[in-house]
Amino acid sequence: MMNLLDAFAYSVRSLRSSSLRSVLTVIGVVVGVITIVVIASISEGVQREITQQLESFKPNMLIVIPINLEGKGGMTSFTGSIGAARGKLYERDAEAISAIPGVKSIGRANYGRVPITFRDKSVIAPVYAIDRSYYDQYSDYFKMGEGRAFEDWERHVVVLGNDAAKKMFGRREVSVGNVIKINDIDYRVVGILEKIGTSLSEQDDNVIFVPFDDGDELFGRQLAKNEIFMISVEAEEGADVQDIKDAIEQKLIAYHKTTADEKDFSVMTADYIKEMVGSILSILNLSLLAVTVIASIVGGIGVANTMFMAVLERTREIGVLKAVGATERDITTMFIIESGIIGLLGGAIGLLIGIGLLEVAGLFAVPFWVRLRVIALAFIFSAVISVVAGYVPARQAAALDPVEALRG
Repeated sequence: MMNLLDAFAYSVRSLRSSSLRSVLTVIGVVVGVITIVVIASISEGVQREITQQLESFKPNMLIVIPINLEGKGGMTSFTGSIGAARGKLYERDAEAISAIPGVKSIGRANYGRVPITFRDKSVIAPVYAIDRSYYDQYSDYFKMGEGRAFEDWERHVVVLGNDAAKKMFGRREVSVGNVIKINDIDYRVVGILEKIGTSLSEQDDNVIFVPFDDGDELFGRQLAKNEIFMISVEAEEGADVQDIKDAIEQKLIAYHKTTADEKDFSVMTADYIKEMVGSILSILNLSLLAVTVIASIVGGIGVANTMFMAVLERTREIGVLKAVGATERDITTMFIIESGIIGLLGGAIGLLIGIGLLEVAGLFAVPFWVRLRVIALAFIFSAVISVVAGYVPARQAAALDPVEALRG
């Protein structure tokens, strides 16, 4: 009976004798492991950053938007589902909401894409026209780095996100006191926000805030008269957020002359947003699982194919081994060790390349989080899949009749 050390040495020699096929098989395992490590780590990073950003959304905050996320099209309707009911919000809606018992403050925001120029550099960028109340509601997130926030009575002043000030215009950094042109109108920079810094907040670091009353002048025909893109609602401390949500919906249903089933707006609470994001993350995790399964199957097929070819090519050799006393168990062990080496080698190389790719991705602000269990599972998984894939060819080799094998 052959000992494990001899079986291992034999397996290594066999792999070296067909080095090209062995390398190609290892590459198949490497690609599978890279896929698992990279996708799992990026998925984990995205989930952590989303969770971090959700924590900045206070539990007593509500957001009203002019589209029905709960109707036809569901949560995908926010990004443009054909079946989503779309409407408009107006100043009278904001006034009605502010009169609801338990509402501490409302913030108004309008939005448009307009040309922005600093010296000789021009870009088209999104601009938010907000009132002071809106900024105060989110000041813990949009922290002022330099200068100050503007007041509602001010006109033609602007607050820039950190990247908007330092990167939007190339090498030309904008400072507090500089004048930039927004839609060919001079705006004086009165504040620059601190850098938020997370990968998913890149658009928030590029934010541009102007006073709410400047919106009509800047956005022109992009918005109807007295239209509001979004209403932010802050509930009083101790108030029941769900009761306020219900009251807002009842008010707006009456104002918009619609029904609960056909409403053209949504009132989102922190819990609703977390539930919506949780559903999206569940889909992301299912996609990850599907990719992992596919990558494993592809790698396993490659290993199985290589081992079947090895059995066919070494039929005489197997016959000789059995003729000189090798048992079926010895033959099975040799081939399983061979497939296991492919899996372990592919797993190790795949992990190194995968982690390297993640480090490179991090330079481009791609969020990722490498967990020890992901590394361990990917490594063990590659070995187990390879061994399982090599088992059937190994049993086929062990079952060969030595006389028939020697005849070749």
